[in-house]
Amino acid sequence: MDGFSIGLISAGVLAAVQLVLLALQAFEHHRYAARRLQKKAYRQPTGQALVIIPCRGLEHNLEENLAGFFRQDYAYYSLRFVVQSHDDPAVSVIERLISDHPNIPAELVVAGSATNEAQKVHNLRAATHTIPEQVRFLVFADSDASPSPSWLRALISRLEESRAAAVTGYRWFVPTQGTFREAVVASLNGSYAMLMAGKTPNLVWGGTWATTRENFQKLGIRDAWEGQICDDLVVARLLLRRGLRVQYEPACLVATACYSSTREMIAFIHRQYFLLRHVLPTWWLFDTFVGNYHILVFWLGVGAAVFGWGGDVRSSGLAAAGIIFVLNWIRAEFRAAAARVYFPQLAQQPAFRKVFWWDRLANLLIGTVGFVLSVSAGLRRSVSWRGITYHIERGGRVRVCHGSPLGNSLCCGSDERSPEGAGREESVPLAVVGAQAESPRSAA
Repeated sequence: MDGFSIGLISAGVLAAVQLVLLALQAFEHHRYAARRLQKKAYRQPTGQALVIIPCRGLEHNLEENLAGFFRQDYAYYSLRFVVQSHDDPAVSVIERLISDHPNIPAELVVAGSATNEAQKVHNLRAATHTIPEQVRFLVFADSDASPSPSWLRALISRLEESRAAAVTGYRWFVPTQGTFREAVVASLNGSYAMLMAGKTPNLVWGGTWATTRENFQKLGIRDAWEGQICDDLVVARLLLRRGLRVQYEPACLVATACYSSTREMIAFIHRQYFLLRHVLPTWWLFDTFVGNYHILVFWLGVGAAVFGWGGDVRSSGLAAAGIIFVLNWIRAEFRAAAARVYFPQLAQQPAFRKVFWWDRLANLLIGTVGFVLSVSAGLRRSVSWRGITYHIERGGRVRVCHGSPLGNSLCCGSDERSPEGAGREESVPLAVVGAQAESPRSAA
């Protein structure tokens, strides 16, 4: 047996070890999620919660998603929606929901345009400029997520019982057609979801997470957001540096609709890697080149099996590729099992079953797509996000280019603020509308 065959076998053994460890982690996630989800009666925490939901544009199922926040079975909570401007199409939806649910204290904050940070970050900083004294818990959610009625209670209950610095949920992309495009985003996202469990080093996901008001202020999270491209990874970085724990709660995993086009899907995946690269670069390096090691070995094995000279090379390549394929199939089975735990009714639908089969049969190809997009994202210094382009300049400074209906852009330099923009940065949010009168649900 020649040196190349021995090297390929050795690489295959390392890849197999990696996949076995990942499969064990997937099994642990499935076990942990199933055990937590069997706990139907989450206790009712005592304390006012403020739920902050940044919105932009008319997303798919926006009204249905936002309506879910008004139907929480939590005794004391209020909602604070935040948008960039009064012209945002989401404003009419938010105002209608506030009007339709007079018993839920809710308000709409208009934050204005960002100048040196991501618009979502700017919105969150505006929404947390003032926090009512009676608020004990701060909860953050995304408008593209559909929360269950017990979502808030489970999130805060877990925060109290775990005594972690923060509790996070995650998303699961729900397919509607079962296409390969949907399988790509569902599989890549599901692979990351399976890394989360009770004792793993979890990162915060901005679509569903909570902390206490005391921790939010003591850790200086609002100040840490200033000038940043991302909200959740900045919080994760802050907690990692302090050695603080983030607890994952399976009951707070939320359903998210898959993207309707290949272009949107690619842009989303590319953006996730871009944000990881520029906020947690060490994690990006590890994820891209260590996390995808088995994929690189698989294609090396396929190449050796197809183009290799000599029986030993071809046999070694075929053995390495075959073992990796089988172990990766096992990981896909655990993802399918987890989806059935999270969504027992949806998982039986044809679209879900088709995505399961795409995940089993083409996961290594899907992983290759993710690897290419991750490397591509690592080489770029700009990204477009909901109609706004962000440039990462030297020193990590963010330059914002707001798009206009005419197709032109207005760029705001990170170190060149107009007096209007500078005044807006640390002032009370531009407007608060639709605030509800105090109700029995208020903790005041």
